[in-house]
Amino acid sequence: MKILGLCAGDPQSPRSYSGSLRRLLSALDARGDLLTAMDVDRGRPWRWRSVLGQIRLRRRTRAARLLSRWTAFEIERRSERARHLLRKVPTAQAVLLYGTDFFPARPGESPGVPVGAGLDCTFAQLARSSEWHFDDLTPLEVETCIESQRRVFERCDWLFPRTEWCAQSLEDDYGIPRRRIVVTGAGPNLDISPGLRRHHDGATLLFVGRDWARKSGPLVVDAFHLAKRSIPSLRLIVVGPPMRGSRADGVEWLGPLDGPEQSKLAELFSTASLLVAPSRFEPFGIALLEAMQAGCPVISLDRGAAREIFVSGEHGERIAEPEPRILAKAIVDWLSDRDRLDRAGLAAQRWVLQHFGWHRAAERIAQAFGRSSLRADPRVGLLEGESAQR
Repeated sequence: MKILGLCAGDPQSPRSYSGSLRRLLSALDARGDLLTAMDVDRGRPWRWRSVLGQIRLRRRTRAARLLSRWTAFEIERRSERARHLLRKVPTAQAVLLYGTDFFPARPGESPGVPVGAGLDCTFAQLARSSEWHFDDLTPLEVETCIESQRRVFERCDWLFPRTEWCAQSLEDDYGIPRRRIVVTGAGPNLDISPGLRRHHDGATLLFVGRDWARKSGPLVVDAFHLAKRSIPSLRLIVVGPPMRGSRADGVEWLGPLDGPEQSKLAELFSTASLLVAPSRFEPFGIALLEAMQAGCPVISLDRGAAREIFVSGEHGERIAEPEPRILAKAIVDWLSDRDRLDRAGLAAQRWVLQHFGWHRAAERIAQAFGRSSLRADPRVGLLEGESAQR
């Protein structure tokens, strides 16, 4: 299967989709299934029109940028480039979209090959979470974005959500038939050897995340101070954001660890006693997988994708509410039982190796495309011969 990747972002950048896009494409390439991947946003002068649109919109910059990407004008511009790129690669047997604000065919026309879209969450899920400045948009603007995404979904032969949680939203919020949904899972974005786990001191917490508010950084710091009353040697290492507030005893701020410094992040995962990741909203949670693959147990909130990533009580714990005392108690309970902590780390490592990995996601995508034939009707979500096969 020769797959053309069309991406709303640089497919080779470690920052595009937090590095997940590059990892998935690499896994497809390793299988021999990737023809090439290209950025539908690259080199377009109309980007300046988006900037001007943001200036005209009297809202916070991020909210304006979000809205401007989902106008009919911008969607058509990206779709036009997607059509142009597809014409340049006539040997493509399938198209994988990464980004759901464009489609490589005009309305009422077929792209000529099966099209699938990869995603970790839907706009409907984002809107309910009120994260990423969705609460700065009006209800009508949110519905406009959701309907634009629905039109892309309805034209895709396949949708490749990472989780059942996202798949359920595709069914419930967008009316996508289950037969067109393939849950792919995901994998770590760091190269972490299963044998990397090293001695940990039983008192080191690790927080990883750039988005301090969404990742519940203030909650983690508050819980840390409470837990430190029971474990005076406790320390917290913060990776991602710059230092917030005054320097506190036992808190170490490392900032972002990108590029060559990612090896240091892998080292931190291997020596931390617990990863504390109680994000308010997490489309997937790659850091959870990376910590677990390094043998580090994890703590998260009991919501969203975290319920599919690890088993609470065996690989760490999912707490019910984002409350400092609840989180502090979970931290103290786990660090007070070193044998349990070490058993959970080993179990977490085995779990990730058995159930996750970008090679598995790539295999599921390639197999779905392999079952596809040309779309009989570009406006209907049925593949030719599909009803007889399923």
